[in-house]
Amino acid sequence: MGLTVDVLEDLGARNLQAAAQAALQESDAIALIELLEMLWSCELEGAGAVIDAVLQRLQQLRALR
Repeated sequence: MGLTVDVLEDLGARNLQAAAQAALQESDAIALIELLEMLWSCELEGAGAVIDAVLQRLQQLRALR
């Protein structure tokens, strides 16, 4: 849940770069998927950029398997 809280705080502060960076540095695919589900269902400003970062990171992690 730490990733989700960090990203929500960054989005609340309108710090999209930090929110996206947090997603790109995450190595826990489950945390990324939970974050993706939450962002997908809400209408937070800037969520689209973070969704892109989450999807990119999930692709990277998949390639490592």
